[in-house]
Amino acid sequence: MKRTVTRVDHPIVQKKINKSLDISIREGSAASVSAGLGLSYLSPFALLLNATATQMGILHAIISLLPSLVQLRVTKLIRKFSRKRIVLIAIMLRILTWIPIILTGALFYFGVLHMSWVLIILVGVAYSFSAIANPAWFSWMGSLVPEHRRGKYFSRRNRIAGFFGITTMIIGAIVLDGAKRVGANLGDVIGFTLLGFGFIFTLSMIARIWSWLLLRKQYEPRLKVRKKDYFTLGQFWDKIRTTPFGRFCLFRFYFSFVVGIAGPFWVVYMLRDLGFCYVWYMAITVSAVVFQLIFLPLLGKFSDRFGNVKLMRVCSWMIAATTMLWFLSSFIGNGLMLKLYLLFVPGIVGGFGWAGYNLAVNNYVYDAVGSRKRSFGLVYMNLMVGVGMFLGASFGSLLAWVDVSFMNSMVFIFVISMIGRGIVSMFGMRLLREVRYVKKFAPRFLLHEFGPAHGVVREFHHLGHLVGKVEHYVEAGEKKEFEEKDS
Repeated sequence: MKRTVTRVDHPIVQKKINKSLDISIREGSAASVSAGLGLSYLSPFALLLNATATQMGILHAIISLLPSLVQLRVTKLIRKFSRKRIVLIAIMLRILTWIPIILTGALFYFGVLHMSWVLIILVGVAYSFSAIANPAWFSWMGSLVPEHRRGKYFSRRNRIAGFFGITTMIIGAIVLDGAKRVGANLGDVIGFTLLGFGFIFTLSMIARIWSWLLLRKQYEPRLKVRKKDYFTLGQFWDKIRTTPFGRFCLFRFYFSFVVGIAGPFWVVYMLRDLGFCYVWYMAITVSAVVFQLIFLPLLGKFSDRFGNVKLMRVCSWMIAATTMLWFLSSFIGNGLMLKLYLLFVPGIVGGFGWAGYNLAVNNYVYDAVGSRKRSFGLVYMNLMVGVGMFLGASFGSLLAWVDVSFMNSMVFIFVISMIGRGIVSMFGMRLLREVRYVKKFAPRFLLHEFGPAHGVVREFHHLGHLVGKVEHYVEAGEKKEFEEKDS
């Protein structure tokens, strides 16, 4: 079909863009439903397949490293193929991985050995497909959402999607606990719990198919790519200690390593060692997310006024303190008090810490790297973060394998991670320098500006180095239909 290149303000183009943005909100909600019922429960599913603590560490190590390596090749795909085509193919392949994942549960039930290892491999493959889709999707959306509307649009999109994600995470926990109770009454706890996982994973797959169908309806402007501003991983590494962004990447590597030591084992501690049901496990997990959403408006204003380095410094200490609070929970003997403590105390401190840290590191990238080179910088930074998480999770796996007699092995891992986080927060922050002018911090700011639930601003990645020109177009049939309606 013949296409005519035209301006972005052409009424037909604007109609297609607005329709696509409306569709994207529904697509994001469907994707969040899929994640809430699927990705959130892969670690508990691995535990049900008798994965050891060491295997849980290996699982997280793989899903930290593989996506980072895959993303090194994504920009080359975008030079050759339509972004929409890349997204649709990668997401469909991601959807298809649910079939063998669900089958691992059935095979485990019938006595087939080593299903936990099979699951680890399948989850690594699934995350790799997601890593292919994400940069292309961010670039695609960057061509649709006007720069002056990005904050407002993505804030709205992610509030709606976040609501669906949190709701379905809780629903998934209720389904699993219900299946477990039915199994206990009928004498087959494992079988019915596996059925529960199969049910929510199937729903996750259906929701992602719905998301995929909505993506197909979205309009994609043609992208003419440019090869300027490319710099290799070797060139990045040569200057890593001499540029603000390079030193920032080193800090992120160290911090990712110490965080990765404990990252895989929260689920092991709650479900295996403390014996929490799925509802309490997910409630504690969701509480940190909810508190992040509450604190984000305040932290965004803090970042704008007083700088990202100061925010990282405060929040990295709070992230270290969160691990200490989990260690202190081991001294609480009352079951209900323990659950309420974990629900609120680490949830509030960790929610504040992670919300501010994630916001600050994202904003620092935009401050420290020019827009044309930003995407390469992001890819290389993500690689260092992925390698750090991989090494940290691998080290945590070794610690889980060691027999610790004087305390719970998971709590011992938390203590090691806590010490590492404190050391990196103390010495690693010295690598960083603010790259823009900021005001001196005034404590009264916290009293004046705190207002929860004012909205959430999402990081927006775009592949600016590729964009030579974005061409909007009108199909011949669309032009004829528009002219007929106009007359």
